[in-house]
Amino acid sequence: MTLIECLMKTGLTRHESELYVALCREGEMNGYEAAKATGIPRANAYQALASLADKGGAYVIEGTVLRYTAVPPDEYCSNVLSHMKTILEQIKKECPRQKPQYEPYITITGFQHIVDKMKNMIRQARKRVYVSIAEKEMAYVRDELLDAIRRGLKVVVITSVGVSLEGAMVYTIQKTPGPIRIIVDSTQVLTGEISGLDEDSCLYSRNKPLVELIKDSLKNEILLSDTGGRSQ
Repeated sequence: MTLIECLMKTGLTRHESELYVALCREGEMNGYEAAKATGIPRANAYQALASLADKGGAYVIEGTVLRYTAVPPDEYCSNVLSHMKTILEQIKKECPRQKPQYEPYITITGFQHIVDKMKNMIRQARKRVYVSIAEKEMAYVRDELLDAIRRGLKVVVITSVGVSLEGAMVYTIQKTPGPIRIIVDSTQVLTGEISGLDEDSCLYSRNKPLVELIKDSLKNEILLSDTGGRSQ
């Protein structure tokens, strides 16, 4: 992801992002100078500078001709983070919650979305985490698993030969990269395969029969393991 794309993720348009970078690089500028520095049409540059200031990315220097200077990056990022936390808290507080009448099977598509779900499941665990995952995929959730161990949770890992995770009960097998299975608190499961592509998909559910089915599958892997379950 480029710097411009990152700035756009904070709510700026492309022109606003380009102008912000130019102000950081060149210092204070008026609309004409900013348009010349960025190649943005002058009328668009004036409009985008005013909008950038409204969004907290630039300060206005009053004078015969309006000039603009960038809000320092550390300050801008701190403000964005603070505002976003407030917005997210309001969403969590006010968004209606409808309890489903049944536990659905949910397909999660896209590599990053699946990794995010893996991390969130482990972070939200309260008692125990069971994962069957190869060394390559272990890297995506190692920090979350270590945090679960620090929180005193039971963490059982079925993984590739030679992989270690201090504090976990580790079983090693000849495990190929791709397939993943996670069970959290015996109430929710994520199963499927990832390869790093947007086309990746996994199945997530709180459906008890599916949880029990995957749990039995993990027990079979443990029986086939080389370690007999050593705590590291």
